[in-house]
Amino acid sequence: MQIEKGLALKKIALELCTCTWIEILTGAGITLYLFFGLHDPRLAVLTIGLFAPLIAFHFAVSTLSTRRKNIKRIKRLF
Repeated sequence: MQIEKGLALKKIALELCTCTWIEILTGAGITLYLFFGLHDPRLAVLTIGLFAPLIAFHFAVSTLSTRRKNIKRIKRLF
């Protein structure tokens, strides 16, 4: 059971270090800073608008790459 917990924690840690999660956390940090730190909700909304397509693109690419893992590829002999 200890090994399963270790593997689960490792999977969670690797998932948090992917490009998509880094972008989500960066976008959230910048948005919160603009909203609460600078008290400028217009810039915060603009930041959300700029980060949303980028994050959506990375989620789409990651779901496509997980679907491709189930495809068996034929290797070259030469």
